[in-house]
Amino acid sequence: MPFNKLDHTVEGKIRPRFKLKTPEKKEDIMKLISDFTAADPTLTHSTYTRFIKLSIPNKEQHYWSPVLSLSFDQQKDATIIRGVIGPKDKIWTMFMFFYIGISVLGLFGSMVALVKWQMSADLSLLFVIPLTIILLLSIFYTSKYGKVQAHTQTIHILRALRKAVDTVECVRIEE
Repeated sequence: MPFNKLDHTVEGKIRPRFKLKTPEKKEDIMKLISDFTAADPTLTHSTYTRFIKLSIPNKEQHYWSPVLSLSFDQQKDATIIRGVIGPKDKIWTMFMFFYIGISVLGLFGSMVALVKWQMSADLSLLFVIPLTIILLLSIFYTSKYGKVQAHTQTIHILRALRKAVDTVECVRIEE
């Protein structure tokens, strides 16, 4: 069950996604994954009604440690498992806040700068445009740096999931 063979566009993705299909019932596959991760001391898991979150234990976590969120949807003859691996929710929210905040400030700042330039030929505020681009790129590359720092733990979590579902028929499908 390869996780990355079908998706060739992962270069820019900060939170890669995948989708698996298994003929097992939702409750059975969730129990299988929960039991496997409960027996593994190098992983922690949280189980909800339709979700499982797999992560690294607190003592081994660092700022960029990943979390694998799995959602389970029962269909007529199969269960669809959707996975998203990325930073912790607090980190993801902070990055999205920065992206949106800088984008909105850059948009309005550049609008003011362009209006001022057209009205009075004053170029003093046009620095807002390249500054916004530089800040957005720095946030993007910081998140890419975090992804590199979390690579080993990401591989560990994905391998644990693969081992957990290797005993049943489980194939990756296109999103």
